Amino acid sequence: MLHTGDLIFVRGQLSSLVDDAIQTGEWLLDHRGQYVHVAVYVGGNTIMEAQGFRRSGRANIGDYAEYYDIGHIKMTDDQRDRFLAALHDEDNLPYDWPGIWWLIVYILTCRRIGGQYRERRRRYCSKYVGWALRQAGIIVNDRTPQDLADSSPTISIEKVGAV
Repeated sequence: MLHTGDLIFVRGQLSSLVDDAIQTGEWLLDHRGQYVHVAVYVGGNTIMEAQGFRRSGRANIGDYAEYYDIGHIKMTDDQRDRFLAALHDEDNLPYDWPGIWWLIVYILTCRRIGGQYRERRRRYCSKYVGWALRQAGIIVNDRTPQDLADSSPTISIEKVGAV
């Protein structure tokens, strides 16, 4: 069951070239890669996300119907409030295409080139969520959506929808 502040982990869809590319990249990183996108549930039918074809902000959860699992985050009410406030502070930022290219170079060079990525005032999905969680005092691995999902015991996954 969804609660405000839960994460929406989107599974890849077979007909999407973007999803296929993300899953392949995550598999090359560490032989995992079930999730291709992450967003945050904020109530009603609304999520907040950084999505590649528009600026960060609100979207309809129905866009991912039947293709997501829920990530429940262990946090206090105060942390949840700070997390959600941080997401709103990051509203309307451009997508972090340079960060995606950095990740591609990092993967293709077998982790030899790329080093530490320096964030700017732009985010891709997992960095958007990870940055907001850090503002609430919660530290997770936000390199990819799969890395976030694997951040146990901080995040526990509830399987839902069609598989």
